[in-house]
Amino acid sequence: APDATMAPADDMLREPNGVSDAPLTLQRAVLDYSARDERFALDKKIYGQYFQLYFQRLMLLGPRLKQAVGAKWPGVPAVKVLDLKEGEECVVMGTLYKDMKLKPSILDEYVKEAGAKASEVGAKKFVSDDDSLVLEDEGARVRLTGNGIAVDRFVTGVVLAVKGRVVANGEFEVDEICYPAPAPQATRPRTTEEATAGRHVLLCSGLRVGDDAASSALNLELMCDYVTGNLGGANDQGVAASIARVIICGGALPEADVPAQSLDGRAQAAVARPLRQLDVLLTTLAASVPVDLMPGDGDPTNQALPQQPLHPCLFPEAKRFSPRSFASATNPHDFTIGGVDFLGTAGQNVSNLAAYSNVVKGVEGGAGGDDAGEALDLLEATVRWQHVAPSAPDTLACYPYKDRDPFFIERSPHVYFAGMQPAYGCRKVRVDDAETTCVAVPDFSKTGTVVLLNVDTLECHAVTFGR
Repeated sequence: APDATMAPADDMLREPNGVSDAPLTLQRAVLDYSARDERFALDKKIYGQYFQLYFQRLMLLGPRLKQAVGAKWPGVPAVKVLDLKEGEECVVMGTLYKDMKLKPSILDEYVKEAGAKASEVGAKKFVSDDDSLVLEDEGARVRLTGNGIAVDRFVTGVVLAVKGRVVANGEFEVDEICYPAPAPQATRPRTTEEATAGRHVLLCSGLRVGDDAASSALNLELMCDYVTGNLGGANDQGVAASIARVIICGGALPEADVPAQSLDGRAQAAVARPLRQLDVLLTTLAASVPVDLMPGDGDPTNQALPQQPLHPCLFPEAKRFSPRSFASATNPHDFTIGGVDFLGTAGQNVSNLAAYSNVVKGVEGGAGGDDAGEALDLLEATVRWQHVAPSAPDTLACYPYKDRDPFFIERSPHVYFAGMQPAYGCRKVRVDDAETTCVAVPDFSKTGTVVLLNVDTLECHAVTFGR
């Protein structure tokens, strides 16, 4: 079906009428914006042991978990693992640990050299039928069993409660599970008559500027012209003018492929060329619309989460628009625009969860292709778990925070997105009174697609270039 924003044919091609049309002047939509990335900043006091991060996660989500348990299972006693008694129905709360036979290890490098299990080391999925779950609280742990919990749906680090009983072999037979109550959600502003046409935020990822083999330079130019209002007819330009901000969700630069040895002058120029081209693209966009640039996997910043903003010295021209219309942000990125709360990542959390769990693809209630089904299921799961990256630090690299867990959801976002996904998808997720729009932002270098999200209605649709 044709896109609703597509210009009609008679607007694109028509006979000259002998009278010059009046110039069309459109005003760029402007929305209030504020970032809340302070909790993702790194400082000298964060470093500790990883067990402290898990402890902080349990302490932060524990009160909300007790609230949800009291509402779901009133009258059922909650006990510690050390106080469990065989055959008595009760509730246990804690953090999951998933024992996985295929989970990669640093020793796998030696295994590959020995020629054993090489296929397992290179696998994209590390889930097997032999996996098991253990629930750990502040004092001890117990192995979980039973039909009430699906092992392959979870990863290490998820905080939850289980209702059931201890059976003869000392395992805990699960009947039901419960997740923490959702964080409070701010009330969205009411849509005014002036905003009935909608103001938009454009989400894109995987631009791979400067890598002609991975990304089409034509598609990049078309996207840039579209956003700046230099492409399409009056209808397209009206939609472009409604874009109040562009969010680049990782993958703006080519994947790093720099040799370890010193680079000569020619090689240094080749490495710097994509940076200059990205600087030109950002400058063009920032001259017309505010832009947020998030780092992603392989970008020139720290690789462990949370990733810090790309340094402004990398973009000497674009930084002249900072902070008015150019901002280098963290990954994850937490911000509010037009009274709507956004929370998003460059996709590492979703990709990691996909490798260490199995979910049902294509659940009803979403928009987009089947390829986005798994990404949307995982985004929905993290909303219900109330944690952006539960698999960190077990299988996803992150910093060893000792006094906080920056990845737990402290306020329920209205929009929750992840970049670098195989296809576009969108789904409404409601947990109690909080409703969140989950968006899978496609990899532009592979799909040529960006996402337009209406800030006033939270509806979104894809715009594809080059096809």
